Amino acid sequence: MTAAGQERDCALYETVTLLVCSAPLALDETRLLSAYRMLDAADRLMGIMADHDDDFPRRARADFAAHRMLAMTDQAAFTDWMAGYVAGFAAQALRRTRAAGV
Repeated sequence: MTAAGQERDCALYETVTLLVCSAPLALDETRLLSAYRMLDAADRLMGIMADHDDDFPRRARADFAAHRMLAMTDQAAFTDWMAGYVAGFAAQALRRTRAAGV
């Protein structure tokens, strides 16, 4: 395996570990924090993907970075932002599905 492949696998393992270890926490934490953890994991996975030909993950990661602290400082604003973020992913998925002819 190449060094890049080892780094990718290590990053994937760290993200999977984060998700697994977060599962029990989700039973006792707020719904907003659980949602934040899912978005954080998705952000980490997009960073691992690092497809330089695809601008969407780069823009999505920048958007999350710009708004992530709202989860701690302004939960209503984070919830409002999250609705638009999710809508953006749904629209992107629809575009990709149509482009693939599915």
